[in-house]
Amino acid sequence: MMVATHGWRGGDPKNMLIVPTETVIRVAAADDLTVFVTAGGRLYVGQYNGQDRGSLQQVELGSRCVRDAAVYKGQVVFVTDAGEVFTQDLEKKEVHPLPVVEPKKTCTHGQEEKGRRVRVRSVAAGSDHVLFLSNHDEIWVQGRGPALGLFTNKIENEITNPARVDFFKGRRVMQVEAGAYFTVALVEALPPVHPDPSQESDHLPDFDSYVRSCEQCRQETGDRVLFEDIDEFDKCPLGLLVRKDAFTDGRSDLLSPAPSRSSRNSVFHEDGESSDYAPDELDPTSGEVSCDGTTLNTPVEQRTGIELKEMSRVHKHSEGSDFEVVDCNDETEIGKEVGDRKLSSGGTSSLFINADAARQFISRQLSWMTATSIEQGELLADERVNNKYHIDSATELIKENVASAANSAASLVATGVRTVSDKVGQLSRHFSSSEVADGELHDLSPDSDPFILESSSQTLKPKMSKSETFNTSTGSLPRKLSDEHTRKTHTRTASGGLSFPKLGRDGLLALDKDPKQVEKNSGIIVDGGRHILNTEVWAWGSANRGQLGLGDHSHRSTPTSVATLNHMGVTKVVCGSHHSAALTIDGEVFVWGDSFSSPLGATQTNDVANNPSPNKTSTKADPAVNTPQRLELPEGSLVRDLASGDNFLIIISVDGLVYYVGKLREEEETTVEQIPVGDAALRCRSVLCQCDSVVCTSDEMHPQVIAFLKEEMKYLNLLKFVAQHVVKPFQLVTEVSVKGKTSVTPHRDKVSATNDKNCSNESNQLHQTKQVLLDSYLDVTHAVASSISDMLDEQASDVTAVIPIIRQVEEYKSIYQKYINIVCDALAISGLTLSSKEAIGVIEKCPAVLSSLVPESKRKTNSEYFAHLILRPLQHIHEYAEFLMKMKQDSETYYSPFTLDKIKIAHAHWKQLSNAAHKSQLEAESTKTYWDTCSPKIMEALANPIRRILRDSRTNPINVHNAGRFSSHSFVLFTDILVHIQYSNFSTYSLSTMWVEPVPNTSNIQNGIHITLPEETLTLACPTSSDKSQWMYALQEGIKRSVLSKGDSGMQVMPRAPPLIRSASHTFTKIAQYKDATYNGQWFCGKLHGEGTMAWPDGRRYEGQFRQGVYQGLGRLEVPSSGGVTVYEGMWKNGKLEGKGIIRYANKDVYIGYLRESQPHGHGELKKGRFSSQAASVYTGEWSSGTKHGYGVLDEIAQGEKYLGMWQNNNRHGPGMVVTMNGVYYEGNFYQNKLTGYGLMMFEDRTYYEGELGAGGTFAGKGTLRYPSGDSIEGTFSGSWEDGIKINGMLHKGLAPPDEENIPKSFGKFSVGASQKWECILQECRDKLGITSTPEVSTSKIWNNLATQLDAEKQLASRQGGTTDFLDGIDRIPELRDELSYQHFMDIHLYLGKAFGCRLHPLGQLLLSLVDAFRATYGGVVAHPRLLPYAVQEVHSFTSRLFEIVRVLFPNLPGENENLLLESENEDEEDIVVTPAYVIHPWLLPHLYSPLSTLYVLYHQPKDEEYWQRLLKWNKQPDTALMTFLGVDVKFWLPEGTSLIESSRTIGTMKDQHFTEAIETLQMLSTSFSPRDKLNLIHRTFQQVSKAVMTKLGSNYLWSMDDLFPVFQYVVVRSRIQHLGAEIQLIDDLLDPHMQHGELGIMFTTLRACYYQIQNEKVSHML
Repeated sequence: MMVATHGWRGGDPKNMLIVPTETVIRVAAADDLTVFVTAGGRLYVGQYNGQDRGSLQQVELGSRCVRDAAVYKGQVVFVTDAGEVFTQDLEKKEVHPLPVVEPKKTCTHGQEEKGRRVRVRSVAAGSDHVLFLSNHDEIWVQGRGPALGLFTNKIENEITNPARVDFFKGRRVMQVEAGAYFTVALVEALPPVHPDPSQESDHLPDFDSYVRSCEQCRQETGDRVLFEDIDEFDKCPLGLLVRKDAFTDGRSDLLSPAPSRSSRNSVFHEDGESSDYAPDELDPTSGEVSCDGTTLNTPVEQRTGIELKEMSRVHKHSEGSDFEVVDCNDETEIGKEVGDRKLSSGGTSSLFINADAARQFISRQLSWMTATSIEQGELLADERVNNKYHIDSATELIKENVASAANSAASLVATGVRTVSDKVGQLSRHFSSSEVADGELHDLSPDSDPFILESSSQTLKPKMSKSETFNTSTGSLPRKLSDEHTRKTHTRTASGGLSFPKLGRDGLLALDKDPKQVEKNSGIIVDGGRHILNTEVWAWGSANRGQLGLGDHSHRSTPTSVATLNHMGVTKVVCGSHHSAALTIDGEVFVWGDSFSSPLGATQTNDVANNPSPNKTSTKADPAVNTPQRLELPEGSLVRDLASGDNFLIIISVDGLVYYVGKLREEEETTVEQIPVGDAALRCRSVLCQCDSVVCTSDEMHPQVIAFLKEEMKYLNLLKFVAQHVVKPFQLVTEVSVKGKTSVTPHRDKVSATNDKNCSNESNQLHQTKQVLLDSYLDVTHAVASSISDMLDEQASDVTAVIPIIRQVEEYKSIYQKYINIVCDALAISGLTLSSKEAIGVIEKCPAVLSSLVPESKRKTNSEYFAHLILRPLQHIHEYAEFLMKMKQDSETYYSPFTLDKIKIAHAHWKQLSNAAHKSQLEAESTKTYWDTCSPKIMEALANPIRRILRDSRTNPINVHNAGRFSSHSFVLFTDILVHIQYSNFSTYSLSTMWVEPVPNTSNIQNGIHITLPEETLTLACPTSSDKSQWMYALQEGIKRSVLSKGDSGMQVMPRAPPLIRSASHTFTKIAQYKDATYNGQWFCGKLHGEGTMAWPDGRRYEGQFRQGVYQGLGRLEVPSSGGVTVYEGMWKNGKLEGKGIIRYANKDVYIGYLRESQPHGHGELKKGRFSSQAASVYTGEWSSGTKHGYGVLDEIAQGEKYLGMWQNNNRHGPGMVVTMNGVYYEGNFYQNKLTGYGLMMFEDRTYYEGELGAGGTFAGKGTLRYPSGDSIEGTFSGSWEDGIKINGMLHKGLAPPDEENIPKSFGKFSVGASQKWECILQECRDKLGITSTPEVSTSKIWNNLATQLDAEKQLASRQGGTTDFLDGIDRIPELRDELSYQHFMDIHLYLGKAFGCRLHPLGQLLLSLVDAFRATYGGVVAHPRLLPYAVQEVHSFTSRLFEIVRVLFPNLPGENENLLLESENEDEEDIVVTPAYVIHPWLLPHLYSPLSTLYVLYHQPKDEEYWQRLLKWNKQPDTALMTFLGVDVKFWLPEGTSLIESSRTIGTMKDQHFTEAIETLQMLSTSFSPRDKLNLIHRTFQQVSKAVMTKLGSNYLWSMDDLFPVFQYVVVRSRIQHLGAEIQLIDDLLDPHMQHGELGIMFTTLRACYYQIQNEKVSHML
């Protein structure tokens, strides 16, 4: 792209200037001196004499990069990109720093804090003052006079050091410019404040009294971070501010929303140094670091990222936050500054928070500002805001602004605020706008009202969101507001354009943005446009020539708002010596000031808004223009940029033409004249000017872009005007009307309120629709402003990358689609029809110029007037489509195929939107017509903003089939319902639950249509086949729109036919099962089918799956009752709970297990009552039709008793046993919950009773009581063991020696056999696999059943939100072989490990159920040692029955009583003997080990206790004493060449120093689970012993049992295994018989012998 720079003096381009070859970004001049700042950061000074082109010389500044400059009193004041300010004397050529430093402050606790250096981003200078704009958007001033804005007009009081303008505390100053003796600033308007009175205000300390180094200040604020420089903080992962490594040498700038009023009194030394500020880490004289992250010694030529385009800063907004996130890689000033701080501080965070936004947020929290901006001429009494928040903030505001006045005046003003609080809502910073003679304030008496504002007050704006903050910079408002996602989605081409995706199948642009992302981006665009229009212009200083634009010639020493420019979208202000000008986003220029030496040709009206038309010219001008007037350019040209000299303006039009406004010669009149600049092929884009020096930049601009930009500016001018004079006043009128109705309604009598209820609802709906419509209109206005801003800023060569409606087609289309939907909703319910009050309040007050914007045919009524203005964006959608069509068909302009493709894509989008808008408008008008003609009853019941009429039987006949002759039926089809009208009654049918199909013609029916509904069917008949086809099409279209449309009518590609399966809601009224219930979920052809929710008014609720109208699949049913809610959860079949499920009863009982017909059936567990109550119990066992039936275990926790036996009809019935916490065990036969007949009772001291027992384990008849000593009592017994026994019998003394075990022969006789227990659990697994009792079982069929079961379980887990990744291949059928080999068995072993460990596999489910049952039986607090034999029997039974099922899957495994030896081909692998224990134990025993080992420990506790006491004594001895005592040969442990006596002196006290590896191996015996693993550990222990001995005596040493046994016994003693007897017994009980012989058997026998010897050894003394 060609870019050219032109420079000249005055209004004649022939009077050329020498300009630098680089791009110039700033011009400053005075007399014959011109200063240029280039994009590369260089500073040039030109000297010009007369008509001579003069000379140009670069100023040597070392490594400093300059970003802005001004000329002030013979010195060049320039700002570097690091934010420092320097001055250079043009004669002495010396450079001096000019520190801009915050004042020193002292808190209320006496702590002081030094001032911090302020970073400056721009500078401007007048004749007597110089202005600095900081990075925190604060104005700092130096000089003298009222132009400083420091409450003084005395010229002799010169401010020698920069001081802060306190007036804009908490405001966003975007630009500041200086005239000769006045100042103009562009400020972002404040949003209205709507505090929540219900919330307590967060009172924060004033900034001037807060010192962050003071501990008391931090304690008062709760240690919160206040007034800090946000750059000093990172964000933690939770989004909280975290201080960086602030322990570096430098300090950052201070965030200062509330500057000190004494800042101007800070005294600096003449050398520029201050005595009260803390030096910043970025000292330009230190040569350390610059703001782009490079060293300051780096030459300017090597710097990157210093493209200070228009001196603007581009920020990326952080969603949902008051702060802005700045990308450190952004090559802007902020990015450089942040990068430098990161580099200098050693930080690692890539996110920084903009302190400007932080200050604005904190200022709002501190209530430092009040709602401002009251639109001109609109003062409504209903706008008063009466709350303490506004009073306090306004009071503080006025107290600050009159700080320099008399204290009495301040007190009077404060008192006045509190007495007239009803006007606080209208308060703004305009109190200083009253006329002040010579810059002095009027005296304020008690009778004066400080709240009487000028007629130029503004209307309150609607409340803005928190995210509505954006940044600006010197020169102009930022125009890049396009969203970041769009720039990431569209890749850049080589030419700088944007790469778009191709057309999709439906002819639409295929972008990868989802609707949420598009909505988010659209919101960013709208917010950006809102910020562009939401600006204010403030002025202060000398006004002797009207240069302040305030309507008078009174000086202002404090900033005053130029109210006529507020919210006009001003993007740039410029100043001459005695005049000012402002440029708006829609290309208008407003001027004011001295008419003799400044522009002529401005429209002479007192109200800018009364003459918006750019085609209207003016003929005369007053000598001085005191208020902003719009400047007329030839042919109504619109402006893209402007600049001001001392007494003229240079204007760049949208067409790229240059206009000079002023006097070309001294003797001529002030004119507006076009001046030729540069080549005709190039168009001027931007201009810089000061004094009489002008620099203009030109480049190529596409004519289509220019044409589109001009039309958009005209369009925005209209939208902005309508928004200001129609929309916003209408919003206020509507809001007042609604509030008035709301306030009156409570005072009506009840009868009147009831009669007006429906009317009130309809009125509120209408008002709400209007409010939403007006908000949407404003959104369109803001979007157009954002579009223009993007185009003015964009310089891409690709035309499609410049025009936003092409580049961001999805976002802009979404904005207009929302507007279409809302405006058509309003049109359908007469929302564009105005009431008389609304017409009088808005339309009749509109300026006369509005009439010229509305055609004569649309001015018949106020409603037509209003509708034409509001519907204007609909017309513009068609204009967008026509514009893109012209671009696509433009034969004179060459577009590359790629560019043309993008134009076609955008045209397809906008053409479709245009068609949709036209269709939606027609439907809305038809609907409005129907509501106007239908009965009031129907309209009142059915009128809805989003409802549209599709077909009416009055014009398109259709009737009920076989309807009576005298019946009356009519049908009206809307977009969501079908209305059936019968006389004065009507019924509605939702289209979302309607299925239609044509009926074949028969003798009984012709041209019929069958309609299926959830509870009934309808058969309709049409007169002709054509009517039938049209009704079928209309019904199907209505169903599709009702089912598929989500508010984007016309924007979706609809299928040809409505979906058979859909989601909808329906309330049942006829089906008895679901009567009065509301269903919300999936349907299939009128039946409940799929996921859904059914809710009844009485609180019943089912959520889950349906099939053909009944509960089927996974679901949850809640049934409330007086005692609580019963919950049924699990798998449903035909409306009943079947299979595994959960029932949570209302009384807090919980059943988990299998069910049939919603009742417990099969194996299950019932937890009854709370464990802390007396009724707490857990039943685990078999159920039948809701009752306990079969084998089961009841653990009555509260009573400390556990029953194991048979059940029948909820009663203990059959053989069973009971164990108690007291150590009592009894077994026998139960009948109807009572123990009767012969039984066995055993006690903890090994006494037992055999005989007749009664209920509760009492003695009840004949029997024999035997003691461990051998004595016995035979006779009749009665009573209980705890309460005492009554005996009538004979004592027999035992002659035989005492029996330690004392186990009766009848033990276990009355218990349930192990093979009969838990059969239900195994049968469930067999049923899932399809295993039957017949001997012919097909293995392949079982595997197919298994695959089906796994797939069903996997789908169920997915619906429940679980994971299925752990299947790990077990859902695939493995390869089956006839013969079993070693490798094949290892594959089977691996598969079984995965299957038993998977909760989805039937084997895994079976194992878990068996384990739960085993733990419920033998675990818990009632674990009894007498249960050990039964537990061992169950382990053997589990092993056998599990192996039986595994053999069905793998039939080549050996039988249960067969042992198969498999030899490995690899010598390193051991041979395998395949047995049921070898296959099952590795997966079963780890789960059973905890309760099983507990029983073994309890059973062997007496013997193990004796063994353990002996072991503790032995382990107190050193190794020499212990091994000598055990008889270990000294050759195994005595060092070579030493005697026993010598060694006793050296190693006599050592312990645990021999055979340590063997000891550690044997200690792992308790951590292994299966007998095989425990034997392997014993074997490894022997190997470790042999290894240690062979290391000492040689590898050829052969063991003898006499030598081995003492050594192994020493290892056993030192291993300290506490329950060794229990471990030995476990191995003995569960070990395979074939392993009891051979080497492993001998080793196990050796271990057992060691245990017995330790237990029985008699020791008198030990050496």
